[in-house]
Amino acid sequence: MHSPAFTFRGDRARLALGLAATLGLLAAAAPAQTTSSGSISVGGGGATSVDGNAATFQQRVRQSESGYGGLEQYTLTRTDDASLFRFEARAMPGDGDYRLLGRFEKHDAFYLEANFRQFRIFYDGSGGRLVPRNLSFSWFDEALELDRSYFSFELGTLGENRPQFRLRYDRNTREGAKNSIRWGDSNFAGAPFSPRAFIPSYLLVDEVRDIVTAEVSRRTEQEAWKVAGRYERSRVNNRHVGRRRIQEPQDRTVTTYEGSDSELFSGHATYERVLDEQLRLAAGGLSTTIDTNLSGSKIYGAGPDATYSPTFAARQQGDVGYYGLTGDTRLRQYVGNLNLVYTPDKYWTILPAIRYEHLRVDAGESHTDTNFAGAALAATQNLIEASSRDAWNEVTEDIEFRYRRSADWNFSARAQWNQGEGSLLEQSILLPAGSPVIDRDSDYERRGARYTAAASWYPRPGLTFGAQYNYRLKLADYRARRDRTSNATTANDRYPHFIVDQDIASQDVSLRASWRPTTSLSLVSRYAHQRATITSTFDNLPEIRGGRLVRHIVTQTATWNASTRLYLTGAFNVTYDQLWVPSNRYLVIADNNHTSASLGAGYVLGKVTDLFVDTSYYRADNYTDNQDFTLPLNAGHLMHSSYVTWVRRHTDRLVYTLRYGYVTNRDGTFAGLKDFDAHVVYGRVQYKF
Repeated sequence: MHSPAFTFRGDRARLALGLAATLGLLAAAAPAQTTSSGSISVGGGGATSVDGNAATFQQRVRQSESGYGGLEQYTLTRTDDASLFRFEARAMPGDGDYRLLGRFEKHDAFYLEANFRQFRIFYDGSGGRLVPRNLSFSWFDEALELDRSYFSFELGTLGENRPQFRLRYDRNTREGAKNSIRWGDSNFAGAPFSPRAFIPSYLLVDEVRDIVTAEVSRRTEQEAWKVAGRYERSRVNNRHVGRRRIQEPQDRTVTTYEGSDSELFSGHATYERVLDEQLRLAAGGLSTTIDTNLSGSKIYGAGPDATYSPTFAARQQGDVGYYGLTGDTRLRQYVGNLNLVYTPDKYWTILPAIRYEHLRVDAGESHTDTNFAGAALAATQNLIEASSRDAWNEVTEDIEFRYRRSADWNFSARAQWNQGEGSLLEQSILLPAGSPVIDRDSDYERRGARYTAAASWYPRPGLTFGAQYNYRLKLADYRARRDRTSNATTANDRYPHFIVDQDIASQDVSLRASWRPTTSLSLVSRYAHQRATITSTFDNLPEIRGGRLVRHIVTQTATWNASTRLYLTGAFNVTYDQLWVPSNRYLVIADNNHTSASLGAGYVLGKVTDLFVDTSYYRADNYTDNQDFTLPLNAGHLMHSSYVTWVRRHTDRLVYTLRYGYVTNRDGTFAGLKDFDAHVVYGRVQYKF
């Protein structure tokens, strides 16, 4: 079985060591005569047994099946009259969960802070299951892991009535493997279930982003201003690995490499001023430039990371790929806004605003396109160059009214309008002849509006009602100035310029009630309703409604302190969510109806011992068997978990915690492929000093 391998960079270790050295310097800088306090916790846990899909268990429960443990929390604080030093640490191998934080402050002078955080996200790489043949494939280790890390170092000034400076460096990374829904196809099941795409694939992620931010600001009673700059460098080196027609003579692997290097320069400035007791003004501006270099390939071969071969044995017609992709893009963005806050009297507040944005993206690329055709599956290769230019201007107007006649009632209303227009030029040519492949020039116009009204009522202490209504409208019109494809209804290729108009309208209402009938009981009720429609107009065709969404959500929470020794807390959510689409044998009405509930309780067993119980439940029953035409659609899922936690405060400084849980998962969409039952344990010892 193939395992998606990845290597850990040494950057994280170097960053952590650098952080530790920085913390040492900060600690040495702390005064000798200080007051110290903190705590240390050591804990660990894991699954005593998992009956079923272990990869799904890790993804759902968000912990390693094989267990985890280590330093759960360490905190130290030292203070005196002139300074503060704080240090925090966490190290939980198994879950890949680490944290180091150090901060030193010289009161009314400056501060230094360093922070390192790493955590692991678990993924299940399973593919689908063809139920009529009880068929599924597994060709790599499907317990996938992705590590994310964040490192930052920041220094700045402290104090009032003087300019403030801040300089910060961030480094963010993502590295590992995660699942992908780009499944491979199979004819293994035979007619009438051929082909079906349910062979799993995975994505290898390798991403790094470095950010430097600098800013200077000042705030007084009458005005405030800030000037800031940002430089960002990003590197992406990802690979998607899939497999087609596994265990057939045409068994082959396709590897897609996606690479990019980007540099971002951004500067912005804001200014606020109190003009008088009734009027305040705020303005801001932003300028951004992003330059990106692209690289990539999509190659079919006998295994992952194969080099392109025009004669590899399992090649098939339609194995369209490419190699030698190089390209670059430049994005330029300019934004300006002006805001006013006008208070004509003690009841009214009026907030008008206007915003302008200009955006332009220029891009170009070249690659070699590959395919196999004919009875002998001869390889074809074509060198293609392409370019595009997208320019966009938009103006947004906004006004909001707030009214508060008394402490019992609050009202607000807001209206927002936007008007934008742009042009898109797309061209590609086939070399060396220079014959055009794509030659499109189009203009587009987008308009939108949003209206919001809200009210809050406080009839008496402990009782609150709230309501809000939203209406949104988005209108997009497209005009083709030049296009090589025909818009006639008999044409084989009408995309995309046969699209003339697309409109999206939505409205939603939400109601909220918060009630505290007694000092020991608190209730919060919510209801939300949303409707949305998509209407499209195509050249030479009548207008059609492409989709309609209807959603109802009811949520209730309650907290009851039954006695000095017992409390109960509970919540439930019922969601009715239906997306209607035009009738098609490959599409069905997309239901996302689900119910969730949780219940928790705490009981004081004795003077130093507490017991906690919590349980959660989730169910979605929307599964639709459409396997005569495609894979089954919509979710059929049931998950339930229950935990019991025992806490004993052995002394004022020493606390013990033990926890046991049982988790069960049933995923009908995958016909049992992702089911599991698991027993989970956890323990912790905490010492305070």
